Amino acid sequence: MKSASYNIKQQKKRQIKDRQRILRVVEYLEYNTVFEKCPVEINEGYIVSDVTDYSIFASFVFRNVSKKRIKSLDVRLLCYQKQNIPYLKLPFTYSFERYTLGTRRIGEERIRDKKQLNNPDISVGESFGETVYIPIPESYFSRLELEITGVRYTDGTYEELGIINGKPFTRFVELDDDKKFAYVTHNIFIAAEENYPSRFIPQKGEFVWLCCCAHKNLNEQNECERCHREQKWQFDNISINKLEEISEKIAADTSSIYHDKSKYSQTKYLETDEEIQRKTKAYELAMKRIAEEERRKERLKTWIIPKIILCLLAIYLIAFAMQLIYDAFISKAS
Repeated sequence: MKSASYNIKQQKKRQIKDRQRILRVVEYLEYNTVFEKCPVEINEGYIVSDVTDYSIFASFVFRNVSKKRIKSLDVRLLCYQKQNIPYLKLPFTYSFERYTLGTRRIGEERIRDKKQLNNPDISVGESFGETVYIPIPESYFSRLELEITGVRYTDGTYEELGIINGKPFTRFVELDDDKKFAYVTHNIFIAAEENYPSRFIPQKGEFVWLCCCAHKNLNEQNECERCHREQKWQFDNISINKLEEISEKIAADTSSIYHDKSKYSQTKYLETDEEIQRKTKAYELAMKRIAEEERRKERLKTWIIPKIILCLLAIYLIAFAMQLIYDAFISKAS
């Protein structure tokens, strides 16, 4: 029991030290797939590096999409060297007591530290793991995968998972020209395309649905919380079969031969380099803010004892001075 407590304290110290690092993103990991029957979804993943000692870490942002509050999440990093069997498996646990939940959010709003103390477990719809870093060994690996091994709920139950890959998905860019043209002519959310272009055929899992803009939403949400496209319309109208049906109707209409499909460029449906750069810059800024905050806390801890000593010394000197003044006054009076 003492050993477990000691290990948790050591892990917490390491997490505090890691969060003080100045890091940069070296690789953005795309997780735009829905995990079937999984109580958490991976929103984003990053490989980051310390700018000073070049240490490498993996960092992931999760979201609780289950119907229960989550106490802890167990994962493993699987490192491969060209074979299909990982040569190294690195376990890691996300939990409040290990100081590994990182920055927590409801939507875009950050949950403050004081509120976390009162609600240490992860609520439904809450994201966590941001600015938490899993050390990656310096040994060479050709491929890295994240396995979600299990989750412990607030009610004490534990669910073993062993999930690595999500459901297969289809990108818009992979569609043939006829289906792309069918979507463009049938799309009722044209205004949303400017800021949130369609990138995927929508998916639905047990807990979440993937919007065509690549944002993951809880199944209870009738519209995407990011682009505000309706869930029902998407699943009724954006599927391979539906687009094929529409393209066949267009082909049957002789007037459609006069339509120039080339003007409906689909390059915007890709996740552009600019969008990836925007995400990485935003994450680097978040890491920088956390590092500054952790260093400030550490400085306050370092100075708290000297400050107490100085305060006690000041009180002593004031009391001593007052005693001298009082003694002088008594002597003069007598």
